[in-house]
Amino acid sequence: MKKSLIACSTLFALNKDIQKGFKLAKVGEWKGHRDGSFKLELKDLEEIKKNFDDSQIDAVIDLDHATLFYGTGEAYGWIKELEIKEDSIFVNKVEWLEQGKELLESKKYKYISPVLEPNTIDPVTGNNIGWTLHSAAITNRPFLEDLGEVIANNKSNKGDKSMEKTAEELEAENKKLQEENEKLQNEKIEQKVDVAIAANKIRPEQKETLIAMGKADPTNFEKFLDEAKPLVQQPQNNIYANNKGGGQPQNKDTSLSDEELKA
Repeated sequence: MKKSLIACSTLFALNKDIQKGFKLAKVGEWKGHRDGSFKLELKDLEEIKKNFDDSQIDAVIDLDHATLFYGTGEAYGWIKELEIKEDSIFVNKVEWLEQGKELLESKKYKYISPVLEPNTIDPVTGNNIGWTLHSAAITNRPFLEDLGEVIANNKSNKGDKSMEKTAEELEAENKKLQEENEKLQNEKIEQKVDVAIAANKIRPEQKETLIAMGKADPTNFEKFLDEAKPLVQQPQNNIYANNKGGGQPQNKDTSLSDEELKA
């Protein structure tokens, strides 16, 4: 192998800001790379992940290997998390910037190409820490064509339609949930009012007023129902009438008026 950096490419599918599951590299041996043959074993993939996890920065995704060729390059995305599954290493989370998403959504670019460094020297200790992920690039010149099945294999993205919903769809779903919750709450309020009527705590004609109170002021509504006592009608016939009662039966209604409920 002539150079210490290896760039290889793979096809992947774009999701929203955070995408899961596109393949970065796999176990195997390749003899036709322009910089010389190379081989990746499972221990090498584990080394890549460990060094990435130990790093203090995310791995940059640039355009056409600008970081590799020029030492740095404008970011089109950031690799946030790696994961090893069977004989492959995946980018489990990636944050795409707008310019990166635009290139992929328009299909001007279709592939991701990782740059792997087999003999990385730790800048602090000076030790050889082995394989690392140097950077990755959006490109149209894939080397590892056998990784082109990443879209078909990416079941978590292809099968999960909820990950592909637009902001408008999510907003509509949220609005629907809010409406259903409001309907449920209103039904509970009406049920409580019906129970209070059945218990003779309020008059039937006050039902709508109490329902409106429950919607506008749930706290005081609950307090009112808790403290409400059954309506008492005290007969005052000739036996219990006072001297000024005239001897006619009278009923006393102790319920609150609509105006008092609204106060």
